Amino acid sequence: MKLKIAGSGGMFLIPNPFCKCPVCQEARIKRGRYERLGPSLYIEDIGMLIDTPEDIAVACDRQGISRIDYLSISHKDPDHTRGMRIVEPLGYDCIAGKGTPIQFIALPEVVDDINAWNGDGLYYYQNILNCISINRTNYAKIGSIELHLVNNKTHRGNMTFYVISDGSKKAVYACCDVKPFVPNDLYYDADVLIIGLVSDDGILKDGSALDSAPFRDDMFTLDEMLELKRTYRIKHIVITHIDEYWGKSYAYYREFEKKLDNVSFAYDGMEIVL
Repeated sequence: MKLKIAGSGGMFLIPNPFCKCPVCQEARIKRGRYERLGPSLYIEDIGMLIDTPEDIAVACDRQGISRIDYLSISHKDPDHTRGMRIVEPLGYDCIAGKGTPIQFIALPEVVDDINAWNGDGLYYYQNILNCISINRTNYAKIGSIELHLVNNKTHRGNMTFYVISDGSKKAVYACCDVKPFVPNDLYYDADVLIIGLVSDDGILKDGSALDSAPFRDDMFTLDEMLELKRTYRIKHIVITHIDEYWGKSYAYYREFEKKLDNVSFAYDGMEIVL
C-alpha cells in the first residue's frame, strides 16, 4: 500500500503571500520541502484523493498525481473543500459521454454538511456536470483496499477519520479536528497514524503560548499525541496539517523528529509505503 502526502500544510500555505516572517521568507528562497500546500492525501493503489484544499490542482501537478478515480472529503471546512472544482475538467468529457464519473465516497453527514455550506455543490457536480457519483457510506472496498470512514464527531461537527487497510497493513488518516479523539477499536495496531493539529512545543509564531490561543482545546500537545500512540499501539506517527502560524520551518522539524521515537513530520510529496 502506497500513500502520498499531496499537501502537508494547514489553513494557510507556506509561504503565505502576505507574510514576511522568517519561515515564509525562507520558503520563498529554498522552495521544495520548505513549501507547504493545503492538507490532502493520495492513495496510489486505487487512485483516491482525500480532501480538496484550494491549491489541490497545484499539489497534484507537483506530486505527479494524474489520475483520480475516487475522491473523498473529510469535512466541510474551506481548507478541505474549496478545491472541489478540480473535478470540473472531467465533467466536460462525462457530459459528452467520453468519461467515467469519479466515485465520491463520503459519510452521509459530511455530504449534507458540504452541500449546506456550498449551496448543493456536490449535487451540481453529480447531476449537472455528471463528473462525480456520490456514495454516502461509512465503508467501501476497492480491490484489496478496505476503507472505513469513522465520524469523529466533536463540538465542531462531523469529521471523517479514515482507516485504510490492505491485508495486514493498516493506516489511519486523521487530518483535522482530532481532539477529542473519539475511541474506536479500528485504530488499534495501525502501522501508521497520519494526524494533524499537533503542537510541537506549544509556542506559536508570534511567541505566544498555545495555552492562551483560542483553538487550544482542539489540538494535541506532543505528550498527548505520544500517549495516543501508546494506547492504540501505533507503530509510527506522521504529523501533518502543519500550519503557518506555528512559525517553524522544514529544517526545524527534521531536527526535532530525531529526538522522537517513530514520529515524523510530513512534507509535501512524502511517500508512505506499507
